[in-house]
Amino acid sequence: MMALSLFLHQCAMNRGVVKNPFDDYKSDAFFFRAVGIGEDMDMQRARSKAVHQAKVEIARSANSVCQQIVLDYLNQTGNGTDITLKEQFITISTESVSESLVNVIVEDVVFKKDKNNKYTCYAKVKVQESNVFATFSNRSSDKMEINAELFKQITDKVINQINTKLP
Repeated sequence: MMALSLFLHQCAMNRGVVKNPFDDYKSDAFFFRAVGIGEDMDMQRARSKAVHQAKVEIARSANSVCQQIVLDYLNQTGNGTDITLKEQFITISTESVSESLVNVIVEDVVFKKDKNNKYTCYAKVKVQESNVFATFSNRSSDKMEINAELFKQITDKVINQINTKLP
C-alpha cells in the first residue's frame, strides 16, 4: 500500500503521461502474458477494465496460435479445403481459450490518479500456455473424429516454432 501511495504521489507531482510500468512484460514458453490498461473514476472499475483488456489480448494471441495448429493439421490430413471442419476447429479453439481465461493470474497492478480524480490501472496478467493447449487438444479429441496423436505432434511443433522465435 505504501508503494501505491508513493506511486500515486509521484504521478501527481509529475503531471505528465505515465509510461506503462510493465513494458517488458512479454509472453514466453510457459505463459501467455499481457498488460491491460483501464481508466475510470472508480479504482475497482479501472482495474476490471485493465484485466479485461489483458484477457482480450491473451485471447487474441492464443487464438492465433490455435488457428495455426488447425491450418497445419487440416493441411497435413488433406482437409485444407474443408470449410466445415475448419469452422468446427475454430469454434472449439475459441471455447478452449475462453475456458482457459478463467484461470488467469493477475500478477501485479499499478494505479495512477490524475488531477481530475480519474484512475488509470495497469494490470499484468498471464495464463499458462499448457493449460490453453491441453484444453484445446482435449476438446478437439472429444468433439471431433481426429487423429489425436498427429494433432498433438502438430501442436507441439507449432508451439516449438513460436518459442524459438521468442527473445
